[in-house]
Amino acid sequence: MAISKSMDSPIKKSTYASKVEDSQYSENTLSFLPVPGPQGPVGPKGDQGPQGIQGERGEKGEQGKPGKDGKNGIDGKSVLSPSEQQIGWGYYENISPIQKRTGIDQGQDGWVTLYINNVGGNTNEKFLPKGNVSLWNSTTRKFNFKTLNIGSIITIRYNLILTTYSNNTEVWLKTLLAEDYNSPISYVGNLKYQYDYEFSVDQNIFIHDQKVQNFGGIPQIRTDNPCEVILGSVYISVS
Repeated sequence: MAISKSMDSPIKKSTYASKVEDSQYSENTLSFLPVPGPQGPVGPKGDQGPQGIQGERGEKGEQGKPGKDGKNGIDGKSVLSPSEQQIGWGYYENISPIQKRTGIDQGQDGWVTLYINNVGGNTNEKFLPKGNVSLWNSTTRKFNFKTLNIGSIITIRYNLILTTYSNNTEVWLKTLLAEDYNSPISYVGNLKYQYDYEFSVDQNIFIHDQKVQNFGGIPQIRTDNPCEVILGSVYISVS
């Protein structure tokens, strides 16, 4: 997947290892480690003790009575979950990824909306639940839950690329649902260095009522320092 990067990025590209080495080298503290003394001589090996007496063999127990023939079992139903939702999954790739600016002064209270342009590319909808339509709507820029049963469980894996311009940048990810207080929020981490990070984040969603079913879900990200982020692709599975 080809991803455009800003040509005026103030970060000098380097390996992650070099960032760690630079940080460690810049610390002007000295560490004093205790030096172990020489190892003493090995003592003589002791004599082997005498072998114990073998115990007597136990008596053989009585043979159990033959069991009774069981009744024929009842054929199991093909229900996969209490919601009776068939399993399936879809993959949506951003063929024209857009670099979004993040920071506390961006979006709504710092939450910036991400979306997928899933026209062509490696997008895969061959394994959607039987009878279901796309799980991502490019027009509304939201996940589509309308054809899923109430009670279904959804797992979403976001694949992102984040460029930080400050050390120690906090990153949070959310899937906005109809009721914001019930939206899953993940603390991605505190990114220590200025670097281009690639990572995946998994979130679970439970369609507990019709509001969640009709509204769908909106990917959002928030960082405390200015960054640039690309939502590369999304896996979404249903059970």
